[in-house]
Amino acid sequence: MKNKGLVVLSGGQDSTTTALIARKECKELYGITFDYGQKHKIEIKAAVKISKLLNFKTHEIIKIPNILKSSSPLINKKNKLEKYNSSKEISRGIEPTFIPSRNILFLTIASNRAIFHSCRIIYAGVCEEDYGGYPDCRKVFIDSMENSLGLGISGSKKFIKIKTPLMKLTKKESVKIAVKKCKNMKEFNKIFKETHTCYDGIKGGCGKCHACVLRDRGFNEIGISDPIWQFRK
Repeated sequence: MKNKGLVVLSGGQDSTTTALIARKECKELYGITFDYGQKHKIEIKAAVKISKLLNFKTHEIIKIPNILKSSSPLINKKNKLEKYNSSKEISRGIEPTFIPSRNILFLTIASNRAIFHSCRIIYAGVCEEDYGGYPDCRKVFIDSMENSLGLGISGSKKFIKIKTPLMKLTKKESVKIAVKKCKNMKEFNKIFKETHTCYDGIKGGCGKCHACVLRDRGFNEIGISDPIWQFRK
């Protein structure tokens, strides 16, 4: 079981970087991606491509549409996505894109799949530094969820481990680790060309949504060209 890991793969920058870290730590990787009714499916297609590039043993698309309800523009067609010109404009409060209970549901299902695949480790790309104020991306939440899942599955808090290697990292630091975990820059570019971060569902990114602004800042700060920029108009 120690040589197996299950990755919650969204198809974005953070979950892909987390998957690269997991690849170094596990002999076998299993992936799950959620189709939860998000307005754009491009991230699901990205996750499928990335799972193949990283040689996941299996990769499952779990469909749970119309389960989560929220005012978030990611699933609510009536609400408009916030756009920014720089990271300085982003407030420190909870971003309007937050979907209550999403990570609670995702990690609950992930624990089921992890046990099914004989994994004791779940990898998730959540981060406190650039998390948009999401309460369910904090270490205190992950620790609590890990304990609750363990107690509910086996009666022991330590039965299952939720690894969040990017928890305390900035986007700049995440890019640096992603480069380090790849075999070379050619592999890095090949993999990250397929990743999707944009909340507006635009290939290459809109460059103005919360996710794009933070991703762009990370690449700019480290001085590396983001492979997705080639698709930006």
